[in-house]
Amino acid sequence: MKTDELRGVVHSDPQVMGGTPVFVGTRVPLENLIDYLEGGESVDDFLEAFPTVKREQVIAAMNDQQEESDSLATFRTKPKPQEKRKVKNGKPSNELVLSAYIEGNDSVFPRILGLYVKPGSVIADVTYGKGVFWRTIPDGEYQIRATDLQNGVDCRDLPYKNGELDCVVFDPPYMHTPGGSAHTVHNQFEDHYRNNGTGNRTNSKYHEAVLELYIDGGKEAHRVLRNRGVFIVKCQDEVCANRQRFTHVEIMAAYEKIGFVPEDLFVIVRNNRPGVSRVVQQVHARKNHSYFLVFWKSDSEKERWQPPQ
Repeated sequence: MKTDELRGVVHSDPQVMGGTPVFVGTRVPLENLIDYLEGGESVDDFLEAFPTVKREQVIAAMNDQQEESDSLATFRTKPKPQEKRKVKNGKPSNELVLSAYIEGNDSVFPRILGLYVKPGSVIADVTYGKGVFWRTIPDGEYQIRATDLQNGVDCRDLPYKNGELDCVVFDPPYMHTPGGSAHTVHNQFEDHYRNNGTGNRTNSKYHEAVLELYIDGGKEAHRVLRNRGVFIVKCQDEVCANRQRFTHVEIMAAYEKIGFVPEDLFVIVRNNRPGVSRVVQQVHARKNHSYFLVFWKSDSEKERWQPPQ
């Protein structure tokens, strides 16, 4: 029997059994037949054990083993190698941006900018504070517009024209303070926005006030961003009134209604243990992670995100 004829009985396909030679139309390896015969079993025993293989296929393979042992050995020992997928463009790198880090904001934020915002872009950090996010970013890499409520600029009423900005960064106080010293690592919400019904354009209370600030700030960011402009938001989930509030999920749902496309999410895990206030019994897991959410402004539902060039 010629090799071409053998290939009509047995074949090797990278998508079937990883390229192991099998009888055509089955997933039964040729090597199974050889093992049966070498072990003293009969052809009938093999066919009974593997009913998907035809007797004619077995006979053809056995005849070929006698006539052209080299061909059979080739099938047995040298399965067709699977071709590796080659990427024509790009360059090899292990420096990928990951979705979770046990690092500080000043380490993770530059990676997000590098992935989503082109150097030289006009970026408004509307909750700049002490500029922690920007500590490791070289001067002049971006055109930064730094404002904060402490400087008299409210993130809900920005001094920019419609569609003026390439990117907006938003990191408001994302927890209310329920009394005592439960949340001391972030600016207390009441100190900045008075969320207990005392005014300053925030009428809700507690977690709802936090969410209202995010929504109002998101609407203003949508106004000042150009089409395909990027909106980077920092937030953290919380437990309010003994109820679990997944703030990042609520924000994403609200921003989609505004007209933003949620594109990415980064998890930042604290590298130290959070402070713990005195509790009688723990009911929920203590939060030791926060999020960077990445959105972009789209004027069309059919648009897809394209990385900055």
